[in-house]
Amino acid sequence: MSKRVDNTSCHCLKIRRSAENVIRFYDSILAPCGVTVRQYSLLNAISEHSGCNVRILSEATLLDRSTLARSLKPLIQAGYIKDGKTQGARDSILVLTEKGTLVCKEAADLWENAQRQFEAKLSKEQLAAFEDTLILLQDL
Repeated sequence: MSKRVDNTSCHCLKIRRSAENVIRFYDSILAPCGVTVRQYSLLNAISEHSGCNVRILSEATLLDRSTLARSLKPLIQAGYIKDGKTQGARDSILVLTEKGTLVCKEAADLWENAQRQFEAKLSKEQLAAFEDTLILLQDL
């Protein structure tokens, strides 16, 4: 069930509810492969930065290290990510497992579908204006 944005004058609340609606939409499209859009984002980042440590992944995803560590735990437990840290080493070495690579590829196809559906909701002009607005908001 979508959260309404037309029953408040608070811009922050409207943006938060809209973000939750978009995340729910993407999650529903990705559901068949068993990951959320947030998890897919991490799998994709690890795929792009294979062999990275948590610090590098944190910088790449703009997540703080404690949030990232909590988010990685279920992906490691599911067997999608392997921590190749050698004994005695401080840093993790994160890589996708074969299972993780397959899930990431399946999720990428579903994500592309979600992107197309999202873009179909807006005209090209609306989408361009929306992206311009998001860029303006990053400087608040």
